Amino acid sequence: MDLTTLFRDSDLSPEDQIALAKSIEVCLRLYGGDRCWRLDKAKHRAFSGFSTNQPLTLRFKGSDARPLLLGMSGQFQPDETHVAIRKAICKSPYCLNPSHYYWGTRSEVILEGENKKKKGLSPEVIQALRNGRQEGKRILDLSRQYKVPYHTARRICAGETYENITETKEQVDAEILWAIVAEVCKRLASRYPEEAREYNLAVHVANQIECPWHRRDSPGHKGNFGLMGECLDCMEEIKNGRCSVDVTNFDVAWYWQVKRFWEQVDIKGEDECWRWNGSTRKNDTESTAYFPSPFHTGKTQSASRVAFWLSRGYTGKYRVFAKPSCEKFCCNPRHLHIREFADNAESLTIGEIKLNHGNIFQHYRETNAEAEPSSPHELPSG
Repeated sequence: MDLTTLFRDSDLSPEDQIALAKSIEVCLRLYGGDRCWRLDKAKHRAFSGFSTNQPLTLRFKGSDARPLLLGMSGQFQPDETHVAIRKAICKSPYCLNPSHYYWGTRSEVILEGENKKKKGLSPEVIQALRNGRQEGKRILDLSRQYKVPYHTARRICAGETYENITETKEQVDAEILWAIVAEVCKRLASRYPEEAREYNLAVHVANQIECPWHRRDSPGHKGNFGLMGECLDCMEEIKNGRCSVDVTNFDVAWYWQVKRFWEQVDIKGEDECWRWNGSTRKNDTESTAYFPSPFHTGKTQSASRVAFWLSRGYTGKYRVFAKPSCEKFCCNPRHLHIREFADNAESLTIGEIKLNHGNIFQHYRETNAEAEPSSPHELPSG
Protein backbone atom coordinates (compact mmCIF):
# COMPACT_ATOMS: atom_id res chain seq x y z
CA MET A 1 0.00 0.00 0.00
CA ASP A 2 1.12 3.55 -0.70
CA LEU A 3 -0.06 6.88 0.66
CA THR A 4 -2.31 7.59 -2.34
CA THR A 5 -4.16 4.31 -1.81
CA LEU A 6 -4.47 4.98 1.93
CA PHE A 7 -5.96 8.43 1.31
CA ARG A 8 -8.34 7.04 -1.30
CA ASP A 9 -9.53 4.24 0.98
CA SER A 10 -10.14 6.80 3.74
CA ASP A 11 -12.13 9.05 1.36
CA LEU A 12 -9.82 12.00 1.94
CA SER A 13 -10.21 14.87 -0.51
CA PRO A 14 -7.24 17.03 -1.56
CA GLU A 15 -8.38 19.61 1.01
CA ASP A 16 -8.36 16.91 3.71
CA GLN A 17 -4.90 15.72 2.73
CA ILE A 18 -3.53 19.25 2.94
CA ALA A 19 -5.23 19.76 6.32
CA LEU A 20 -3.62 16.57 7.68
CA ALA A 21 -0.16 17.54 6.44
CA LYS A 22 -0.43 21.11 7.72
CA SER A 23 -1.61 19.90 11.13
CA ILE A 24 1.50 17.78 11.52
CA GLU A 25 3.70 20.68 10.41
CA VAL A 26 2.05 23.00 12.95
CA CYS A 27 2.53 20.50 15.80
CA LEU A 28 6.15 19.85 14.89
CA ARG A 29 6.82 23.58 14.88
CA LEU A 30 4.92 24.29 18.13
CA TYR A 31 5.80 21.25 20.26
CA GLY A 32 8.81 19.44 18.73
CA GLY A 33 9.12 15.79 17.71
CA ASP A 34 9.44 14.15 21.14
CA ARG A 35 6.40 15.43 23.03
CA CYS A 36 2.80 14.22 22.89
CA TRP A 37 0.71 16.35 20.56
CA ARG A 38 -2.50 16.25 22.58
CA LEU A 39 -5.43 17.37 20.49
CA ASP A 40 -7.78 17.22 23.47
CA LYS A 41 -5.86 20.31 24.60
CA ALA A 42 -5.32 21.80 21.15
CA LYS A 43 -4.97 25.57 20.94
CA HIS A 44 -4.77 26.06 17.19
CA ARG A 45 -7.42 26.24 14.49
CA ALA A 46 -5.23 24.07 12.24
CA PHE A 47 -6.66 21.02 14.01
CA SER A 48 -10.31 21.60 13.15
CA GLY A 49 -10.52 18.40 11.03
CA PHE A 50 -9.80 16.17 14.03
CA SER A 51 -12.29 14.81 16.54
CA THR A 52 -11.70 13.66 20.12
CA ASN A 53 -15.29 12.57 20.77
CA GLN A 54 -14.59 8.83 20.40
CA PRO A 55 -13.22 7.17 23.56
CA LEU A 56 -9.49 6.44 23.33
CA THR A 57 -9.27 7.07 19.56
CA LEU A 58 -8.24 10.17 17.64
CA ARG A 59 -10.25 10.52 14.43
CA PHE A 60 -9.74 12.59 11.32
CA LYS A 61 -12.68 13.31 9.02
CA GLY A 62 -14.56 10.35 10.47
CA SER A 63 -11.70 7.82 10.12
CA ASP A 64 -9.18 6.40 12.59
CA ALA A 65 -6.28 8.86 12.44
CA ARG A 66 -3.55 6.40 13.46
CA PRO A 67 -3.10 4.59 10.09
CA LEU A 68 -3.03 8.00 8.40
CA LEU A 69 -0.33 9.27 10.75
CA LEU A 70 1.77 6.14 10.25
CA GLY A 71 1.30 6.44 6.49
CA MET A 72 2.56 10.03 6.61
CA SER A 73 5.81 8.67 8.07
CA GLY A 74 6.10 5.94 5.43
CA GLN A 75 4.83 3.09 7.61
CA PHE A 76 1.98 0.96 6.26
CA GLN A 77 0.11 -2.04 7.68
CA PRO A 78 2.24 -5.16 6.98
CA ASP A 79 -0.74 -7.53 7.02
CA GLU A 80 -4.19 -7.94 8.53
CA THR A 81 -2.80 -9.32 11.79
CA HIS A 82 -1.03 -6.06 12.59
CA VAL A 83 -2.81 -3.11 14.20
CA ALA A 84 -1.78 0.46 15.01
CA ILE A 85 -0.41 0.64 18.55
CA ARG A 86 0.25 3.66 20.72
CA LYS A 87 3.55 3.44 22.59
CA ALA A 88 3.54 3.20 26.37
CA ILE A 89 5.50 6.47 26.58
CA CYS A 90 2.57 8.33 25.00
CA LYS A 91 0.45 10.23 27.51
CA SER A 92 -2.77 10.74 25.55
CA PRO A 93 -5.01 8.60 23.32
CA TYR A 94 -5.59 11.76 21.28
CA CYS A 95 -1.92 12.25 20.40
CA LEU A 96 -1.14 13.33 16.82
CA ASN A 97 2.58 12.57 16.92
CA PRO A 98 3.36 9.87 14.26
CA SER A 99 6.49 8.77 16.14
CA HIS A 100 4.32 7.62 19.06
CA TYR A 101 2.65 4.85 17.03
CA TYR A 102 3.80 1.65 15.33
CA TRP A 103 2.36 -1.44 13.65
CA GLY A 104 2.29 -4.52 15.87
CA THR A 105 0.31 -7.57 16.93
CA ARG A 106 -2.68 -7.62 19.24
CA SER A 107 -0.59 -9.16 22.01
CA GLU A 108 1.60 -6.06 21.84
CA VAL A 109 -1.51 -3.94 22.36
CA ILE A 110 -2.04 -5.72 25.66
CA LEU A 111 1.63 -5.40 26.56
CA GLU A 112 1.64 -1.65 25.88
CA GLY A 113 -1.46 -1.37 28.06
CA GLU A 114 0.27 -3.24 30.85
CA ASN A 115 3.25 -0.90 30.61
CA LYS A 116 0.95 2.12 30.80
CA LYS A 117 -0.57 0.71 33.98
CA LYS A 118 2.93 -0.07 35.34
CA LYS A 119 2.02 -3.65 36.24
CA GLY A 120 5.48 -4.91 35.44
CA LEU A 121 4.83 -7.10 32.39
CA SER A 122 7.57 -6.41 29.83
CA PRO A 123 9.58 -8.32 27.19
CA GLU A 124 12.28 -8.87 29.81
CA VAL A 125 9.80 -10.39 32.27
CA ILE A 126 8.30 -12.59 29.54
CA GLN A 127 11.75 -13.92 28.59
CA ALA A 128 12.62 -14.48 32.26
CA LEU A 129 9.44 -16.54 32.74
CA ARG A 130 10.29 -18.75 29.76
CA ASN A 131 13.91 -19.16 30.84
CA GLY A 132 12.82 -20.10 34.35
CA ARG A 133 10.39 -22.70 33.02
CA GLN A 134 13.10 -24.24 30.82
CA GLU A 135 15.26 -24.53 33.93
CA GLY A 136 12.52 -26.61 35.55
CA LYS A 137 11.02 -24.06 37.92
CA ARG A 138 7.35 -24.31 38.78
CA ILE A 139 4.99 -21.87 37.05
CA LEU A 140 3.40 -21.01 40.39
CA ASP A 141 6.78 -20.00 41.82
CA LEU A 142 7.59 -17.95 38.71
CA SER A 143 4.26 -16.14 38.80
CA ARG A 144 4.86 -15.19 42.43
CA GLN A 145 8.45 -14.15 41.77
CA TYR A 146 7.61 -11.83 38.90
CA LYS A 147 4.17 -10.82 40.25
CA VAL A 148 2.32 -12.09 37.19
CA PRO A 149 -1.09 -13.82 37.40
CA TYR A 150 -0.71 -17.62 37.32
CA HIS A 151 -2.84 -18.18 34.21
CA THR A 152 -0.94 -15.44 32.34
CA ALA A 153 2.40 -16.97 33.34
CA ARG A 154 1.22 -20.43 32.25
CA ARG A 155 0.20 -19.22 28.78
CA ILE A 156 3.47 -17.31 28.38
CA CYS A 157 5.57 -20.33 29.33
CA ALA A 158 3.56 -22.53 26.96
CA GLY A 159 4.12 -20.08 24.09
CA GLU A 160 0.39 -19.44 23.72
CA THR A 161 0.72 -15.65 24.12
CA TYR A 162 3.44 -13.11 23.38
CA GLU A 163 5.16 -15.71 21.20
CA ASN A 164 7.01 -13.08 19.14
CA ILE A 165 7.27 -10.40 21.77
CA THR A 166 11.00 -10.84 22.40
CA GLU A 167 11.94 -10.52 18.74
CA THR A 168 13.97 -7.43 17.98
CA LYS A 169 11.94 -4.94 15.98
CA GLU A 170 13.35 -2.44 13.58
CA GLN A 171 12.88 1.04 14.98
CA VAL A 172 12.61 3.91 12.54
CA ASP A 173 15.26 6.47 13.36
CA ALA A 174 13.67 9.74 14.48
CA GLU A 175 15.72 11.81 12.02
CA ILE A 176 14.71 9.56 9.13
CA LEU A 177 11.06 9.53 10.23
CA TRP A 178 10.78 13.31 10.32
CA ALA A 179 12.62 13.61 7.00
CA ILE A 180 10.00 11.31 5.44
CA VAL A 181 7.16 13.33 6.99
CA ALA A 182 8.65 16.60 5.74
CA GLU A 183 9.03 15.19 2.23
CA VAL A 184 5.45 13.88 2.18
CA CYS A 185 4.08 17.25 3.35
CA LYS A 186 6.14 19.07 0.73
CA ARG A 187 4.96 16.69 -1.99
CA LEU A 188 1.29 17.16 -1.04
CA ALA A 189 1.65 20.95 -1.02
CA SER A 190 3.18 20.91 -4.51
CA ARG A 191 0.52 18.49 -5.78
CA TYR A 192 -2.35 20.64 -4.47
CA PRO A 193 -1.04 24.23 -4.45
CA GLU A 194 -4.47 25.89 -4.57
CA GLU A 195 -5.80 23.84 -1.64
CA ALA A 196 -2.63 24.61 0.35
CA ARG A 197 -3.02 28.34 -0.31
CA GLU A 198 -6.68 28.32 0.73
CA TYR A 199 -5.85 26.34 3.88
CA ASN A 200 -3.14 28.80 4.92
CA LEU A 201 -5.51 31.70 4.35
CA ALA A 202 -8.33 30.05 6.32
CA VAL A 203 -6.06 29.33 9.30
CA HIS A 204 -4.71 32.89 9.21
CA VAL A 205 -8.23 34.32 9.21
CA ALA A 206 -9.28 31.94 12.00
CA ASN A 207 -6.38 33.12 14.14
CA GLN A 208 -7.78 36.65 13.92
CA ILE A 209 -11.26 35.62 15.15
CA GLU A 210 -12.27 37.24 18.42
CA CYS A 211 -14.66 35.90 21.01
CA PRO A 212 -17.19 38.34 22.60
CA TRP A 213 -14.99 38.72 25.70
CA HIS A 214 -12.07 40.16 23.73
CA ARG A 215 -11.34 43.85 24.27
CA ARG A 216 -9.71 46.02 21.66
CA ASP A 217 -5.97 46.48 22.12
CA SER A 218 -5.96 43.81 24.85
CA PRO A 219 -4.46 40.30 24.72
CA GLY A 220 -6.54 37.15 25.06
CA HIS A 221 -9.82 35.83 23.70
CA LYS A 222 -8.54 36.04 20.13
CA GLY A 223 -7.54 33.20 17.77
CA ASN A 224 -7.36 30.72 20.66
CA PHE A 225 -10.15 28.24 20.04
CA GLY A 226 -10.64 24.52 20.59
CA LEU A 227 -12.04 21.86 18.28
CA MET A 228 -15.64 22.83 19.05
CA GLY A 229 -15.01 26.54 18.57
CA GLU A 230 -14.82 27.22 22.31
CA CYS A 231 -12.61 30.09 23.44
CA LEU A 232 -9.83 28.43 25.46
CA ASP A 233 -9.19 31.65 27.39
CA CYS A 234 -12.85 31.66 28.44
CA MET A 235 -12.56 27.99 29.42
CA GLU A 236 -9.84 28.80 31.93
CA GLU A 237 -12.00 31.52 33.48
CA ILE A 238 -15.03 29.21 33.58
CA LYS A 239 -12.95 26.69 35.54
CA ASN A 240 -12.20 29.45 38.03
CA GLY A 241 -15.94 29.99 38.54
CA ARG A 242 -16.49 33.17 36.54
CA CYS A 243 -20.16 34.13 36.41
CA SER A 244 -21.37 37.68 35.88
CA VAL A 245 -24.20 39.57 34.22
CA ASP A 246 -22.30 42.76 33.55
CA VAL A 247 -22.34 44.64 30.26
CA THR A 248 -19.12 46.47 31.21
CA ASN A 249 -17.17 43.21 30.80
CA PHE A 250 -17.43 43.61 27.03
CA ASP A 251 -15.95 45.96 24.48
CA VAL A 252 -18.01 49.01 23.52
CA ALA A 253 -18.79 47.41 20.15
CA TRP A 254 -20.79 44.71 21.95
CA TYR A 255 -22.66 47.04 24.30
CA TRP A 256 -26.05 47.27 22.58
CA GLN A 257 -26.16 43.59 21.64
CA VAL A 258 -25.34 42.37 25.15
CA LYS A 259 -27.67 44.90 26.76
CA ARG A 260 -30.54 44.02 24.40
CA PHE A 261 -30.21 40.31 25.18
CA TRP A 262 -30.39 40.69 28.96
CA GLU A 263 -33.30 43.12 28.66
CA GLN A 264 -35.31 40.24 27.20
CA VAL A 265 -34.59 38.04 30.25
CA ASP A 266 -36.73 38.21 33.38
CA ILE A 267 -33.86 38.51 35.87
CA LYS A 268 -34.86 37.48 39.40
CA GLY A 269 -33.02 36.09 42.42
CA GLU A 270 -29.90 33.96 42.07
CA ASP A 271 -31.75 30.72 42.89
CA GLU A 272 -34.83 31.45 40.78
CA CYS A 273 -35.36 30.69 37.11
CA TRP A 274 -34.85 33.57 34.70
CA ARG A 275 -37.37 33.14 31.94
CA TRP A 276 -36.63 34.21 28.36
CA ASN A 277 -39.24 36.73 27.15
CA GLY A 278 -37.85 37.20 23.66
CA SER A 279 -38.56 35.42 20.38
CA THR A 280 -39.48 31.75 20.09
CA ARG A 281 -40.28 29.39 17.23
CA LYS A 282 -41.78 25.98 16.43
CA ASN A 283 -44.95 26.65 18.41
CA ASP A 284 -43.10 28.11 21.37
CA THR A 285 -40.88 25.03 21.80
CA GLU A 286 -37.54 26.73 21.00
CA SER A 287 -36.10 30.09 22.05
CA THR A 288 -34.21 32.23 19.53
CA ALA A 289 -31.84 35.05 20.39
CA TYR A 290 -29.99 37.10 17.78
CA PHE A 291 -26.29 36.56 18.34
CA PRO A 292 -23.98 35.92 15.35
CA SER A 293 -21.12 33.52 16.03
CA PRO A 294 -18.02 32.86 13.88
CA PHE A 295 -18.50 29.11 14.31
CA HIS A 296 -22.20 28.95 13.40
CA THR A 297 -23.84 29.44 10.03
CA GLY A 298 -27.02 30.85 11.56
CA LYS A 299 -27.24 34.22 13.27
CA THR A 300 -29.57 33.11 16.06
CA GLN A 301 -28.90 30.81 19.00
CA SER A 302 -30.94 29.39 21.83
CA ALA A 303 -31.40 31.88 24.65
CA SER A 304 -29.75 29.55 27.19
CA ARG A 305 -26.64 29.25 25.02
CA VAL A 306 -26.30 33.03 24.67
CA ALA A 307 -26.92 33.46 28.40
CA PHE A 308 -24.04 31.07 29.10
CA TRP A 309 -21.79 32.88 26.60
CA LEU A 310 -22.49 36.30 28.13
CA SER A 311 -22.15 35.24 31.77
CA ARG A 312 -19.67 32.34 31.96
CA GLY A 313 -17.72 32.39 28.66
CA TYR A 314 -17.86 31.68 24.94
CA THR A 315 -18.19 27.91 24.40
CA GLY A 316 -18.77 27.71 20.64
CA LYS A 317 -20.71 24.70 19.36
CA TYR A 318 -21.18 22.99 22.72
CA ARG A 319 -24.84 22.65 23.68
CA VAL A 320 -26.04 24.30 26.88
CA PHE A 321 -28.63 22.67 29.14
CA ALA A 322 -30.69 23.93 32.07
CA LYS A 323 -31.53 21.89 35.16
CA PRO A 324 -34.38 19.38 34.72
CA SER A 325 -36.41 21.27 37.33
CA CYS A 326 -36.05 24.63 35.56
CA GLU A 327 -38.87 26.60 34.02
CA LYS A 328 -39.12 26.76 30.24
CA PHE A 329 -36.31 28.75 28.56
CA CYS A 330 -34.44 29.41 31.80
CA CYS A 331 -31.44 31.74 31.38
CA ASN A 332 -30.13 31.82 34.95
CA PRO A 333 -26.36 31.18 34.59
CA ARG A 334 -26.32 29.18 37.83
CA HIS A 335 -28.86 26.77 36.32
CA LEU A 336 -26.94 26.24 33.05
CA HIS A 337 -24.27 23.65 32.30
CA ILE A 338 -22.46 21.83 29.48
CA ARG A 339 -22.40 18.06 29.84
CA GLU A 340 -19.05 17.48 28.13
CA PHE A 341 -17.11 19.66 30.57
CA ALA A 342 -16.05 17.32 33.35
CA ASP A 343 -14.08 20.16 34.98
CA ASN A 344 -16.72 22.82 34.42
CA ALA A 345 -16.82 24.35 37.88
CA GLU A 346 -20.28 25.27 39.10
CA SER A 347 -20.59 28.96 39.79
CA LEU A 348 -20.99 29.70 43.49
CA THR A 349 -22.45 33.15 43.00
CA ILE A 350 -23.36 35.62 40.28
CA GLY A 351 -21.31 38.80 40.19
CA GLU A 352 -22.84 42.24 40.18
CA ILE A 353 -25.75 42.47 37.73
CA LYS A 354 -25.04 45.55 35.68
CA LEU A 355 -26.88 46.21 32.42
CA ASN A 356 -25.99 49.85 31.95
CA HIS A 357 -22.70 51.44 30.93
CA GLY A 358 -23.60 54.84 32.28
CA ASN A 359 -23.17 57.40 29.53
CA ILE A 360 -22.27 54.99 26.73
CA PHE A 361 -21.56 57.80 24.27
CA GLN A 362 -19.11 59.48 26.62
CA HIS A 363 -17.49 56.11 27.29
CA TYR A 364 -17.23 55.52 23.54
CA ARG A 365 -15.52 58.89 23.01
CA GLU A 366 -13.07 58.23 25.85
CA THR A 367 -12.25 54.77 24.52
CA ASN A 368 -11.59 56.12 21.03
CA ALA A 369 -9.47 58.94 22.43
CA GLU A 370 -7.29 56.41 24.26
CA ALA A 371 -6.91 54.26 21.16
CA GLU A 372 -6.16 57.03 18.63
CA PRO A 373 -2.68 58.62 18.64
CA SER A 374 -2.53 62.40 18.73
CA SER A 375 -2.14 64.20 15.41
CA PRO A 376 1.44 65.24 14.56
CA HIS A 377 0.09 68.67 13.56
CA GLU A 378 -1.75 69.24 16.84
CA LEU A 379 -0.39 72.25 18.74
CA PRO A 380 0.53 71.75 22.39
CA SER A 381 -1.87 73.30 24.88
CA GLY A 382 -0.84 76.46 26.74
